[in-house]
Amino acid sequence: MNLSAIDRMALSQFSPVEKESIYQIVCNTMLVDEEKDSREQQLVEEIADIIGINQEEREASKQLDETTVIETIRNMTNLQRAYVAKFIAQMVLADGKVDDQERLYFNTLLDKLYLPIG
Repeated sequence: MNLSAIDRMALSQFSPVEKESIYQIVCNTMLVDEEKDSREQQLVEEIADIIGINQEEREASKQLDETTVIETIRNMTNLQRAYVAKFIAQMVLADGKVDDQERLYFNTLLDKLYLPIG
């Protein structure tokens, strides 16, 4: 994923719980179609690198409940939420096909997390 210096700077501002919430959403998105495609797994790693989540935070993310994840993302800045929307869209598209289940999940997340659409 090509990022400008401005993108990198903006993305370095996530708190630990924000990174953990993003990581959970990205991992959950990968599993919607019940397949772990290698392109999706690679993208998860890219996103993890971009947001700067370490192994300890990855493990801590497993303890977050859905309400915490949702509220954390809803309370992010508009710019941060725009990046989250981009990450989710990239995950849905990563394997080259979008089925109805992924489309529904994506649209539901956009609404539930108050994410921008375009």
